[in-house]
Amino acid sequence: MKAFRITIAAAFLVSCFAGSAFAGFVQTAPAKVEPQHLRWKGRTIKVALSSSVTQPSSNIKTDSDVIGAIRRSTQAWQNAADIELVTEMSDRQSVSPSGAAGDGVSLITIAQSPENVLLFSKNPQAESAKTRIFYNRKGFITEADIVLNPFQQFSTDGTYGTFDLESTLTHEIGHLLGLRHSAVWGSIMSESVLKNGTFGFMDVGSRGLGASDIAAIRELYGEGKDDDTCCGAIAGKLTLGAGRPAKQVRVWAEDSETGRVIAQDETGGDGAYRLGGLPAAKYSIFWQKKDDASGGSFGEVGKARVSDGETSILNEKIVQDRSEIVVNYAGINGQLADSAIPLNAGREYVVYLGGNNLDAKKLNVEFNSPYLKVSGGAAATQNFGDHVSVISVIVTVDRDAPSGSYSIFVTGSGTERAALIGALRVE
Repeated sequence: MKAFRITIAAAFLVSCFAGSAFAGFVQTAPAKVEPQHLRWKGRTIKVALSSSVTQPSSNIKTDSDVIGAIRRSTQAWQNAADIELVTEMSDRQSVSPSGAAGDGVSLITIAQSPENVLLFSKNPQAESAKTRIFYNRKGFITEADIVLNPFQQFSTDGTYGTFDLESTLTHEIGHLLGLRHSAVWGSIMSESVLKNGTFGFMDVGSRGLGASDIAAIRELYGEGKDDDTCCGAIAGKLTLGAGRPAKQVRVWAEDSETGRVIAQDETGGDGAYRLGGLPAAKYSIFWQKKDDASGGSFGEVGKARVSDGETSILNEKIVQDRSEIVVNYAGINGQLADSAIPLNAGREYVVYLGGNNLDAKKLNVEFNSPYLKVSGGAAATQNFGDHVSVISVIVTVDRDAPSGSYSIFVTGSGTERAALIGALRVE
């Protein structure tokens, strides 16, 4: 997990922005395979737990529930899909060296060994963990090693300034299983993970899998043994003018009734996408071409109804009109970060949005959900310094709002618009 991706002046970040973290996902393989399609060949996956994780460590707060965090993080993925993670204790301390093949042992470690420290040598404070994946020419994972950064601090009780051990392990185990990062901010596989206390309180809601995580893991391994009625899929191709494929475009599905984000994918070189692992429902499908520096564009692909065991086809020709509006951050309690904002049903919040060219007089903040609304009038301008423009709105969360991730849409005149996918996480 990488930390501190926000690139505005460092001195400014200390006072106005929360530090965020991003998961490292390193692949080592003899052939070029689409990362999202990596998976283990079998359903039973053996993982060795280094004694460096369970023994007293300066990197893990004393009295932390390490074994419980490991058990809950593995169980979360087992509950979602047809897989079994078998963990066993090991005296191994170091991960396999880089190369075409590892040592055959999938290890979770935090030891300060030369091999482990080397993974974080470029910037020891920039990542909270890394997962190295080895896979063969058929796209099957043969080994996956997780290294918790021995330069970072972890806890299980929400200690301010530490990384939550359970959230970190759940995220990295997702990589171990073959998942790449998700563009859904409220996903456990989101690239950004905040330290405890970022918004002024402990956020344990980020430990669980989101709907998009469950859909992604089911797409790889199938539904769990007790889920006899799941799942369906939506697939298709996005094209540009003259039939050119729309490459590296984010595509996501929202439940048409609730507005919750359910699945996300990215188009390949041929413009194809697939949103699998979907429960039967009607969905609204959106696309986004993101550029954090100079804006981006998004639009709606269309609507589709999904039935269990069936794949609905939805193709669309899109126009990538670049917007001058740039929204990179969101937050509450006077702080901004590039991670999902945790909200509770039945409450009202002042939500901040930060980026470039955000003029409160010309913009509207909107949601696709009937359970979220902007109240108290139009957006207001906030002063966070010269490096970022910030607006705020009062968001009311309905008391009956289902838990899950919801997107934020910022619109202006014409093609001026931006979207933060699943940036609000209702708990």
